[in-house]
Amino acid sequence: MNVNQKGNIGLIEVIRDLTKKGYECFTPLHDYSAVDLIVMNESFQTKRIQIKYREFINDLATIEFCSVVNGKRVACDLSAIDGWAIYLPGVDKVCYFSKEMVPEGTKSFRIRKTQGAATVNIDKKQVSLYTELLSEDVIW
Repeated sequence: MNVNQKGNIGLIEVIRDLTKKGYECFTPLHDYSAVDLIVMNESFQTKRIQIKYREFINDLATIEFCSVVNGKRVACDLSAIDGWAIYLPGVDKVCYFSKEMVPEGTKSFRIRKTQGAATVNIDKKQVSLYTELLSEDVIW
């Protein structure tokens, strides 16, 4: 399966999940936006989401803050999005992460399928190197 096919599956699964949760979903007309999906709740509040499709490798799924545009890696413009929706086909689940959940200066984060204990000190604050995949996450 190529990158475009995985991206389409991720988009479909995220729209399916959010629609079941009562959100309205809007897609851009072109394929080069930092935003893959705009969602609106019942109170008309909107969120701009970048969608990722990630497989677990050795119990970890890594989300890097970049996209591939015309075959080239491009840094993610964090000012253009509110967060990420990550489709994890190995567990058939979508997880949602606000950009506020990620420490400033971080270039990627990991989702761990099972519990772990790795942490790192950033600005004298202990931060988990991964996010546990534990509960049915609802969009922030």
